[in-house]
Amino acid sequence: MKFAKSYIGLLVAVCACMFACTNENDNFAGTVTDTGNTIALGGVVTRTDGSPAVSAMVRIAREPSVGDTLTEMEYIETETDSQGVFSFDSVFADTFQLAVVDAKYQEISYKPHATKSVAGSLDSIRLEKAAVFSSVLYYKDVTEPSVSVGDHFKVYMPGTPFSQSVFAGDSFSMLIPAGEWWLGFCPGDPQIVARLAESGVADSLIYRTWSMDGKVKSGDTVSKGPFIWSTTMEVDSLIKLEEKKAKEPYLSGVVKCNDSACANVQVQMITDLFGFGFVEGDSVSFVAQTVTDDSGRWILPAPEKVPYDSLRMEYRLLGENGTVELAGVSRYVNASELKDLRDTLSVGQTTLLKPSVLVSGVMLAVDDADTTKASNCMANSVVVGLKGTSHFIREMVCNMLQIDNLPAGSQDIVLYSGDPKVVKTLQSAGVGFDEYVRITHVQLPKNDTLDQQWMTFEPVTLQTMK
Repeated sequence: MKFAKSYIGLLVAVCACMFACTNENDNFAGTVTDTGNTIALGGVVTRTDGSPAVSAMVRIAREPSVGDTLTEMEYIETETDSQGVFSFDSVFADTFQLAVVDAKYQEISYKPHATKSVAGSLDSIRLEKAAVFSSVLYYKDVTEPSVSVGDHFKVYMPGTPFSQSVFAGDSFSMLIPAGEWWLGFCPGDPQIVARLAESGVADSLIYRTWSMDGKVKSGDTVSKGPFIWSTTMEVDSLIKLEEKKAKEPYLSGVVKCNDSACANVQVQMITDLFGFGFVEGDSVSFVAQTVTDDSGRWILPAPEKVPYDSLRMEYRLLGENGTVELAGVSRYVNASELKDLRDTLSVGQTTLLKPSVLVSGVMLAVDDADTTKASNCMANSVVVGLKGTSHFIREMVCNMLQIDNLPAGSQDIVLYSGDPKVVKTLQSAGVGFDEYVRITHVQLPKNDTLDQQWMTFEPVTLQTMK
């Protein structure tokens, strides 16, 4: 079974093969580089505006045969220099495929039948605007316990040198040339591919393919999916979600920054609206489950259960130094919307804003006649947080507190006992939220601090519920 190899390993193998399989009469004349190596192929690449394409990726691959309809083509790769010039010390044959990608300017060139001219040179290669394909790939666990596929996959155009590494659950964007294409999906580790083949899995299940709908034009942006890779699914089942009738439900949405589509925004689904998992000992932090693509779109599997009456998404965009530059939250998605969901449910569009800061404090309010409650501040802790977000902290009563990087706008602050035994006992007794959770509505200013007045907390016990 053939599978793409790393550039270094493949280059060594190709060079060794060419040395063994060709004689002196078959060698091509070439020029000598600064390092003394013979150039088998060289050329210059220019962008659409005529300037040199600097640091563009150049790949060459042999032309596909009948058996290459599923797999990724083997290739060798180099980059253009500061003048847009590239060179290879060896090539596969007289005719080959040539692919050039300038990721920075999103320009591309593809020659499926390129040939060497005199002295191994090529005519100047002029790039054109690339088409952008964006999606997300999910991995459905393989039933065979002996094969652990992992999260690393390859997305590629079968029979061509175009391929990209992706991780399951992450959005990805891939630059492709104009035309009608197929896409392939397979595990990214050749050893895993070999183990799947050895275990009897058919090639058509290892290398899953999908045909694009119609011809893609230069400069187009195509967003499809999500896609699901699994060796347990039918051969024709690796298809866009809209065609997966009565299959797994998904949630999707769009994120904007300054009225424009916002890429690389981290997304987390919040199902624990009140942070009760935090008060019981679990750590609380923002955990990115996916990121938005170039069109600002994200997709996540819908949860099987919703602990409370709703859920929502929290978003954040990080700067180069890891600080939160923009933040936001989606609308609340009601549990009733997820019941019997068989398709993709859109949670709508969210525009991110500069984050806000909350500064507040909690005063202790105790009836002196009630001996069941401690009147000592240090004996009472509270949990304060923003409903439907990852922002919850525990603090002793009578102390000031500060919560940073909050999504600005209309939000609800929740306040309840920081004693996990008290909270768990109240929940087990079926006490309603409104009896032990205080909710305060606030308007958090963007890129500013809200100095909230002191909130009051009266310790809650089962005796006071009677």
